[in-house]
Amino acid sequence: MSVVALGTASAASQGSEKSTTAVAQAAPATDSTRAHWQPPTHQSAADSEVNTDYLINEVSPAQHGGSWYQSHLNGINVTWVAPSGRDPYDGWDWIEIVDSHGKRITWDWACANAHCDAYGSTMISKELNEGEKYQARYWSDGGRVTKGHLQAEFDFWA
Repeated sequence: MSVVALGTASAASQGSEKSTTAVAQAAPATDSTRAHWQPPTHQSAADSEVNTDYLINEVSPAQHGGSWYQSHLNGINVTWVAPSGRDPYDGWDWIEIVDSHGKRITWDWACANAHCDAYGSTMISKELNEGEKYQARYWSDGGRVTKGHLQAEFDFWA
């Protein structure tokens, strides 16, 4: 499977017989509220607000070398930038992947560890169908009260 950002050619082929999968770190177990939170299902933002202060730079194939219990994982990596000085962990920021119909297929925290920088990448654990169009979305302020604000969108093909 290959993942290609619209307008770029930075993705590499994974082979047509394999689906793409990845792993993202889970939220810390000590923070039960954060561990059980689910992102909202329907949110929107004015087009003028999206991709201004936040940016998704690239969605590309990703591999994780694993640890003692996971030998090898494949997936996608979403590379993002937030405003300078922002800690995505403290802001409860999260990354969503939607299909071409706008339906969420997966999500994960932008940063699963405290004291993140305002730039980074998130590995997403989800099989994607080769040749289909998807969109990565960056949401900020996803806490219990606000449920998040759409900040950035990035179209890509698997």
